[in-house]
Amino acid sequence: MKRAQEVLYPEHPDKVEPKQTLDTGTPPIHSISAPGDLGQWLSRGWQDLMKVPSVLLHGLVVAAVGAVILFLSWEQPIVSLIFISGFLLAGPILAVGVNEMARRLEQGGAIRFSTGLGAIRELGWAVWLYAAILIIMFALWAGIMWRWIGVLTMGELGTPASMGEVFAAMLASPQGVVALLGLIAAGVVFALAVFAISLVTLPAMLDRQRGLVDAVAISLKALKTNLGPLLLWGLLITVLFAVSVATAFIALIVIFPWLGLSMWHGYRGLVGSSDRPSTAKPHPTHG
Repeated sequence: MKRAQEVLYPEHPDKVEPKQTLDTGTPPIHSISAPGDLGQWLSRGWQDLMKVPSVLLHGLVVAAVGAVILFLSWEQPIVSLIFISGFLLAGPILAVGVNEMARRLEQGGAIRFSTGLGAIRELGWAVWLYAAILIIMFALWAGIMWRWIGVLTMGELGTPASMGEVFAAMLASPQGVVALLGLIAAGVVFALAVFAISLVTLPAMLDRQRGLVDAVAISLKALKTNLGPLLLWGLLITVLFAVSVATAFIALIVIFPWLGLSMWHGYRGLVGSSDRPSTAKPHPTHG
């Protein structure tokens, strides 16, 4: 008689599937140091900017959008603050064109202003879903900010003429101080959430032909592996954006493409090779 076939139950060790983690199906992440590696990213990004000055057109478009927002909301300081901070939250999606130009520059391909439009077509629905997620996060942040400031200060302040009046009203009472601290805490939470899902998402989607979920997983893994240095990177981005706002977004003409190009080099420094094919050539060594 033939031996009866052994039945394996779901809890049998041979049937247990490995637990899904950030390491499952994602490439290895390199450890980096700060400020050394961050300085290299910025240096290489600046070198690329000098090679392809046409990328400044992307910065000009983004700066123009910011300037228009600032102009239209100038007499409504709370609205202005909401949109300026939201501009930073939703900003990563605007870098898709710059990231694609960095990829093409690395490959030695032709660089044109329309290169970014080609990247949007290439990524398809994934880039639109990513944009929708960032817009939803901005909408949530705007709602929280409007209610928080309005409920705790507008009753006493009326219609403020400047942001100085808003902050003065907040600092004039314990309730206002709580409002300001709560607003800052909420802003930090939203900024960290956007930073976590945006760190190398677009470069991973472009370079590895990854879907949005896989690309976000790579970003989260990179942040988890290099939390300290990358938080410093996020702080640096915030400071440079503040400089742009202080110059009525004029400085953003240079800062935006510079950071976009630098982040491509950051992606190359953070994300190692994997079994899946990459669409880009190996990262060149700059002298």
